[in-house]
Amino acid sequence: MFSWINNFGLAVVVLIFMSWVVSKASDKLGDVLHVLGIKLRIPTSVRGATFDAISSSFPEFTTAMIAVLIYKRFADVGVPTIAGSGIFNILLIPMASIFAFKGKDLLLKVEKKVIYRDMIFYTIAIGALALFTYLGKYTPFTGVVLVVIYVFYISVLYRNTQSYRRELTQNEISKEKRELEEFLEEEEEEDVEVDMGYGAIVLWIAISIFFIWISIDAIIQSAIVISSTLNIPQYVVSVIIIAACTSIPDTLLSVKSSRMGDAEGAISNAVGSNIFDICVCLGLPMIIAGKTIPANFGQNIGSFIFLIVSMFTTALLLLKEKGVTKKDAYIMLGIYILFLGYVIGVALNLFA
Repeated sequence: MFSWINNFGLAVVVLIFMSWVVSKASDKLGDVLHVLGIKLRIPTSVRGATFDAISSSFPEFTTAMIAVLIYKRFADVGVPTIAGSGIFNILLIPMASIFAFKGKDLLLKVEKKVIYRDMIFYTIAIGALALFTYLGKYTPFTGVVLVVIYVFYISVLYRNTQSYRRELTQNEISKEKRELEEFLEEEEEEDVEVDMGYGAIVLWIAISIFFIWISIDAIIQSAIVISSTLNIPQYVVSVIIIAACTSIPDTLLSVKSSRMGDAEGAISNAVGSNIFDICVCLGLPMIIAGKTIPANFGQNIGSFIFLIVSMFTTALLLLKEKGVTKKDAYIMLGIYILFLGYVIGVALNLFA
């Protein structure tokens, strides 16, 4: 569809414009699903790890699907993009959320049980993906294993939701609605209303998904042209440029939640979206491909190491007894800069 993107200048312009389209479409999708979450009386941490994570991670899912079905580049586009996006999500999104948080005591505190829950499943997801990558191939069975991990994760969230609903009072429901109404007015979201019907919600979801799919297709083609023009590995372009483009919605959604005072939802979105990325965004394309896809463990081992390091860095900071402060956000930024240094080293063959 986008074969006309065939030179460097045009590719850069399209990349920037389509990234903006993705951010707008994902933002709209996030607002609509946020309303749906409130209508269904889902707790903030669960909403952040499911609806928010799914809406903001749809660009990554689209990337993996298009990489498999259209470009046949799952190994050097799909997996590196998810890995790069995961590192971006677990470091820079919490960092941005911390800076955006408007808590009275300037301390961001997240329930430890939420951190333990999400980090345990995230570790299992990374371990499973690393194992199959080490074995040198991805098969439909690999996809099934990853999706099953996410199903177990959802079952735990479902139990949390049931408990939350039993304890939720009508006053708390009304308070959540008022807060969302005030925020939507502040953001000038005229098309999204707290009391919008389910039909309107489904329509906006469909429209958002359409624009995200078209935009991601253009972004991948642009990234391929940029890679060829600059003579750098497709892996490097995927793990930095495409990953950053697809992570913009995650960042905006978490910052928005944090500005609303929903720090727990912001952090849950960052981690929950990573679990969704690995288990569903990679798992479903593996199943749909219906064939064995070669895996390059040597190419991805560095990304897996940084995924683990970034996860433990963020988890340890969030588990601090006094809460994580805005100064801690710079530690997350420092780890991400180290990751960029590693990727640049790979591009320059410094680790060959």
